[in-house]
Amino acid sequence: MKRELPPALIQKQEQMRQQTIGKVLRAMEDLKAEGCRINIKNLIAYSGLSRSVFAKPHVRNLIQDQFAAKEQKTTPKKEMVRKNQREEIAAYISKIDRLTEENEQLKKECELLRGRLFLLMNKMDR
Repeated sequence: MKRELPPALIQKQEQMRQQTIGKVLRAMEDLKAEGCRINIKNLIAYSGLSRSVFAKPHVRNLIQDQFAAKEQKTTPKKEMVRKNQREEIAAYISKIDRLTEENEQLKKECELLRGRLFLLMNKMDR
């Protein structure tokens, strides 16, 4: 037979869980605002909670949810950046090809002009 816990104890445990969740959330927000990495070591130092608290299911789930939400926010951004970078690279390659071709044409024109100049100089010497 399983004994039921008194309602007062259940209420007290839930209150403690909520306080712990509040401390963890506050620590995560403060670390983020300060530009620090959000990891267990920093959370322990900032919140004053013990390492064992971060192994409890309600705290572990909270942290995993925060990291999952962060990854969902950054993934499309990263893909947009990569797409923009690929487009920029393609534009630069296209520009390089166009300038290389233009450079070759100008070199040929320069050779023709040198030849004409050489012929004109020879005519003047006669």
